[in-house]
Amino acid sequence: MPNDNILNEDIRIFKNLADGPVVEVSDIALTYPALEMKSIPGKAALANTISIHLHEFVRDQGIDTHYASRAGKQEQAVYETEQLPFDLVVRNLAAGDLVSDFGLEPNYRFPEPLLEFFVRPDRLGKKPTRVSVSHLTAFDLIAPEEINVINDIALRLNDLLTGVFFGIGVQLVDMRMEFGARFDEEDGDPIIMLVSELSPDVMTLQDIRSGKALDSSLAFHGESTGLEGYKEIARRFKLDSAAAALRRQVN
Repeated sequence: MPNDNILNEDIRIFKNLADGPVVEVSDIALTYPALEMKSIPGKAALANTISIHLHEFVRDQGIDTHYASRAGKQEQAVYETEQLPFDLVVRNLAAGDLVSDFGLEPNYRFPEPLLEFFVRPDRLGKKPTRVSVSHLTAFDLIAPEEINVINDIALRLNDLLTGVFFGIGVQLVDMRMEFGARFDEEDGDPIIMLVSELSPDVMTLQDIRSGKALDSSLAFHGESTGLEGYKEIARRFKLDSAAAALRRQVN
């Protein structure tokens, strides 16, 4: 977790408050790795509700995450962690930059999930760089044994969420994950855990029957405001009434 009182990461704002760290989800949508940004008014509350629902589900399945509890309409209380300087993208089908970079057919299904690592830029305006595991270990960004832990978490998380989304008629095409280390209070050993959101903010989602996008990409293609996908995911998870109730409480 960053040491600054407030750190803006576009789709999330980290706040170190007296009671502990809080993440505030914003209305900003971000393409990855191109880092194009658009505002989707009303997205934050829906994305936060979906993310909390999925964090609580995977936590019940034994996956460690930084999520602690809901802290508001678009906020989550989280555990303090030391964030690792790279992202991991798990791809089940070919989409986005992978299609253009490697000449693949859109929606080509990989025989097994494809794992890609991207080092985050050290300054604004610079795009993440696709790297190999050898880069990460050679540059001392992570220990080899920690890579195995991260890969195991990513594949299990992908398996769980693929099944959950399939249950509501949605294909999880790919998702971006971030990881961090929380240090054990007893022995001081680091516990690697997921520290990213679990919502359409970081996923490519398609309706299984129609192939229609159900994520923020709609806003970038000029097809709509982009909010429709979030509303539909919340509706299928039966979370839309909860999100509406929260909005009424705040307003």
